[in-house]
Formats: sequence, C-alpha cells, structure tokens
Amino acid sequence: MDYTRICFVIMPFGEKDVTDDKGNTQKVNFDKIYDNVFVPAVSQVKLPPPETGNLEPRRTDKDFFTGDISQEMFEYLEYSRFALTDITGLNANVFYELGVRHRARQAGTAIFRQVAAKLPFDIASIKAFFYEYQPDPQAAESRKTITQVLTESLQQNRIDSPVQRALIVQRAIAEQPGPRAMVEADILAAENAIRAGNKPAAITAYRQALVSDPKNNLLHLRLGLLLKDQGDFEDALQHFTKAVELAPEYSDAHREKGIAENKLWRSAKPEERAGEPDGIESLRAAIQYNPQDYDAHASLGGALKRSGKTQEALAEYERAVEVSQGHSYPLLNALKLKAQLKGKLEIDSKLRFQMKRAERSLQAQVSADPPLDPPWSFFDLAEIRLYNGDSAGFLATAERGTEFAANKSEVVTFREALEALSNAGVDQPGLKEGIAMLREREGFFDS
Repeated sequence: MDYTRICFVIMPFGEKDVTDDKGNTQKVNFDKIYDNVFVPAVSQVKLPPPETGNLEPRRTDKDFFTGDISQEMFEYLEYSRFALTDITGLNANVFYELGVRHRARQAGTAIFRQVAAKLPFDIASIKAFFYEYQPDPQAAESRKTITQVLTESLQQNRIDSPVQRALIVQRAIAEQPGPRAMVEADILAAENAIRAGNKPAAITAYRQALVSDPKNNLLHLRLGLLLKDQGDFEDALQHFTKAVELAPEYSDAHREKGIAENKLWRSAKPEERAGEPDGIESLRAAIQYNPQDYDAHASLGGALKRSGKTQEALAEYERAVEVSQGHSYPLLNALKLKAQLKGKLEIDSKLRFQMKRAERSLQAQVSADPPLDPPWSFFDLAEIRLYNGDSAGFLATAERGTEFAANKSEVVTFREALEALSNAGVDQPGLKEGIAMLREREGFFDS
C-alpha cells in the first residue's frame, strides 16, 4: 500500500450519542458523515508538486481485506501521509488514536469538530476546525473547508504535533546547549506560560528568545500579539513591523500591523492623525497575500468604517462573512452597519439562520474551561441575544465578558459599537442599560 497517498480518518464508527455544550444529546450517524462529507472532501485534495494525484481517504472498518484491524490501524497511524481527526463526541478511542498519531508524526494531522462540540483543555492550544454535516448547503461548505485545510497543510508541512514539538525542544536542549537550544527553551517557557494564563511571563520569555534570534519573524509576531492583548499597541506595532520587514509576504504580520496602526490612529487626537498610518494599506496587503483571511477583511471593514468609507466597509464585512462561512464578528458588524445606514434593524430569515449557527459556536466557546477567544466570544454572544430580544441574557453575558477583558480598550470597543447602533435610532430592549454597564466597567480598569 502506498501510504504517501493515504489520508487516514480517525473518527467514531456508526451511530453515537453526542452531547453538546448545553447538555442536549442527539444521535449522530458518523458513517454518513464519513461517506458524505469526509470522503468527497479528502478525495479533492491534490498532492503538492512535483507529485501527482490526490489523497485517498481510508478508515479501518471500510477496508475489506483480511487481517488484524488493530495492526492495520497502527500502520495507518504510523505511516499515512495525513490523518483527519473528528473529535466530536469526545470518543475515547479517537483520542487514543490521535495521541498515537501525534507521537508518530511531526506533521500531517488536522483536527475537526462539529460546531457545538467542546474542546478539551489538553488540546485547547491546537486549532480545531469546525464542520457541519447538515443541512446540505452547510455540508457543502464544510467539504470545501476540509479540502482547503488539508491542501494547505500538505503544502506547508509544518509541525502540528505538540508531542513532537516538545520532544524536539528537549533534544535541542540536551544535544545542543547553545543559542538555538536557549531559544527553544524560551519558546517552550512562553508556551507553558500561555497555557497557565500568565501572559506577562510569556512576554518575558519571548523577549529573551528574540535576544538570541532577533531575525525570527514568527517570534516577533507572537510577541506582538501578546503585547496587543495587554493593550501595548505601540510596542506591538514595532514587532509587527519587524515581522513584515523580515518576511514581506507574511500576510498575518501585515494584518496585525494594520490592526495596530488603526488602533493607534484612532486613539490619537484629530490634529495628530495627519501623516500617521491608519492601517488600511497594511490590511489591503494582508488580503493581497491571503484573500481567504476573513479577519483581514473584517479588520479592513472596521478601518474603512472609521474613515467614513461606509459602503466599502460594508463590502469588506460581507466578504469576511462569505470567506468565514458566517463568523459572528463580521456578521454582526455588517448587521450594525446596515442598521446605521437605514436607522433600523433588518433581520431576515437568512440572517436569523446565520446568527443561530454563530450562537451555537459562541456558546461552545464561552462554555469551555478556560473560555475560548474571550472577551469577544462573550461580547458577540451577548449581541446575538440582544437581537433575539433576550435583554437579561444580553446584559449578563456582556457583563461576564468584561471580566475576561485584558484591557480597557476591549470594553471601549464593544461599548462604542453599541453606541453607534443606539445613535442610529435602534432601540432594542436592554441596549441603553448595556451601554451604561460597559461604561461603568471601563472605569474599573483605571483604578
């Protein structure tokens, strides 16, 4: 068997009970998901040049040759070019096989889960991609996403195994007690500090790593992101700018540089803004190098909106919704912008459906321990509840979000967005009370 063409699918078999973040249990037929979602998606993945042909999906229960199924499974885990893992349902066998795969291979593993599935803490630092298997339009979009993720992963061939990453660091420290080993040790210390929620310690560790490896664009980006989370946009911008200088086609660095530039531009007094970058040019560069970056499209929408280019801003938000398959951030910003233009909320059946899907994902994020993407997951969930007429849920969720805010700026951003809605004539129950609560919470960061 040519394992260089095989994508081994790690997932539950048959029909299983799956409990979502709200405690609701439903039957899920994983065999149908394999046949209708994973197989067609994997089969569309082309091998990177100069190789020819496509990946071939495999699952041990689908192979009808004789043999020991456990032996075949371990061979697939050890040798397959790629492994697609569905952790929906938190199946014990799936996690065991995922662990074996992470120990066996440095790269070539991707994790997927259904929208409302909770991500366990032990793999919370690994990106898990959402998919949906029904209704048909969402299943079609999920197939496209899976094909794209696997295609890009094969092309980049980056280490995605936390087990292998830790072993590489330990070997470097043991075998090469020099500058490189020191860098790897500092990176490991930073990652451990992030897992423990100690961002100041992580910042210190990344600064130490950059002393030994000052031309590492990825380290500059990581440090910049932590500084941005702490509200230090000036220092963050310096590191994003350095990352761009070191890697001119690094789209993520262009995006973060644009976000920081726009933040500092709008924080400056009007008379001080002349000649200062507003981030639009950097964000356009990010999209040029990665047109599928929904965050860059959405951030560009925000920058354009603040510059008074409303229609251009709306177009970027809508593009971000399309690229992200309905991510709550651009979805809600597009809704607010339309409401400001028309002086009223207009929520049709499609938008209601999109918000319902986003709500499921956000509920899973805020229910995780620790919560994922706070405070924005809380703020977006609160906003959806506002539009659904749940004023009590809106206020409670927004207040909870302020408790996870890293700095005053995050609370101010949410409050200003709601104020723009109120100033446009929208008067949802709880909106004014929410704005007042957020303004009060902002004062807590000054003390």
